[in-house]
Amino acid sequence: MSRTVHRTVVAVLLIAWLRSPVVAGPTPSDSSHHDRDGATTASVTDTPWIDLAPSKVLAEIAAKPEPVPDHKVAASLTLAGAYAAFTTWTYFAWYRNKHKTDRETCKGTIHWSYCWGGDGLFGATTYAGGADKLGHAWAGLIWARGGTELLHQWGGFDKRTSSIVGAVLSEALYFGVEIKDGAYYEFSYGDLAFDTLGVLAGLAMSNSPRLDELFDFRVQYWPSKAYRRQLENDGNVNIAEDYTGETYLLAFHLGGIHALRDHKYGTWSRFVDLAIGFETRGYKPDPLPTEPDFDHHQKLFLGVTLNAQGIFDYLFEGRSKPAKKITHGVFEIFNIPYTTLPVLDTTRSSLITDPGGA
Repeated sequence: MSRTVHRTVVAVLLIAWLRSPVVAGPTPSDSSHHDRDGATTASVTDTPWIDLAPSKVLAEIAAKPEPVPDHKVAASLTLAGAYAAFTTWTYFAWYRNKHKTDRETCKGTIHWSYCWGGDGLFGATTYAGGADKLGHAWAGLIWARGGTELLHQWGGFDKRTSSIVGAVLSEALYFGVEIKDGAYYEFSYGDLAFDTLGVLAGLAMSNSPRLDELFDFRVQYWPSKAYRRQLENDGNVNIAEDYTGETYLLAFHLGGIHALRDHKYGTWSRFVDLAIGFETRGYKPDPLPTEPDFDHHQKLFLGVTLNAQGIFDYLFEGRSKPAKKITHGVFEIFNIPYTTLPVLDTTRSSLITDPGGA
């Protein structure tokens, strides 16, 4: 027998001897527990190296969770920049051309040239017919949720910690806005209350996946003719006050009902939402000086609306994770214009010469 053949035989026998504790069934004295795949659960130090077969190694690699991102500094700076940018916009939109002594009206109490009170809630003769209150709730929610997801998904912070920080920052932002409004317009208790409701809703949805799966609070917006004229004539960038172009929707995802969504013919439910909607028309923006005042009316309705979030989740499933994340977030808070159908509604109208407020 040649030396090469001899070495080969010795190597095969050695490997067979090393494998024998693994391939042989456990003896009565063997205390190691074996799983259903026949692999011992003893520690690596108690098992020959050959136990780590390729299939075992691949299974361990596949079971590893995705790495958690760690961009804490970048995420924190980005969030700070977003708040700074919004604060700058509020100056140009709300305060730049407004003097503290030019307050249109104050229905509350004035102390030291500071107005406390508010402009009412959903009355027909209020400043924006109540749409402004839902606007405050929506804004509080999106800043709370936006801050949460930025800090958590990109920054790598703990989810609960991120949601608390996001909520506190959003509440502080709009509390500061109301403080400043008291000097230029009036401090509104109603505005602050709806800011807080929105923040709390955002906090709850960030920490309850099931609640988030079932509900969205969205705005459907298309610039009104009155706002477009103001933008052209005097460069008005206060798009937030274009309530005539806004519709607020509390949407219920039919796709959140698993028995319906997972049914053989239930895929359509991912794309359709039930919605309670509210809108006002004619309150804001104000008409131009050469125009007569508008007819003001409020509308509350129950209807159906397109769930664009569900559509894009479906289209990007397994294809583009970044695109799915972006569209999921955008259509969590925005509704595509002209995609809502009221089924039952009630309307209240009135002509108001000067609703007051700001």
